[in-house]
Amino acid sequence: MTQAKKPATKRATTKKVVDTASGAVKLPVSFNQFRKYPIAAVAFLCVFGIIYVYKDMKAGSSKGIDNCIEDNRNLQKTVDKKDSIIYNIIAQQAIINATK
Repeated sequence: MTQAKKPATKRATTKKVVDTASGAVKLPVSFNQFRKYPIAAVAFLCVFGIIYVYKDMKAGSSKGIDNCIEDNRNLQKTVDKKDSIIYNIIAQQAIINATK
């Protein structure tokens, strides 16, 4: 009777994947260092989170400023149109008053 071959354990596969991934991407700190100093690891991740939020905020605020500038231009055009209408009405009123 032949014995069935044992399937490879998940641990060996996981280790192989981690080794392959760590070979492809070189991080500034190793996982073992993170494991030894968990507070430093959390601080490291917090710094990256803060950087992401800062950059996202900057991108959002620049888009908001661009929208405000465009709205300001449109409102200025509207004010100019209304001013010209008011000037025409004043001129017509002056002509009417002069002919009386």
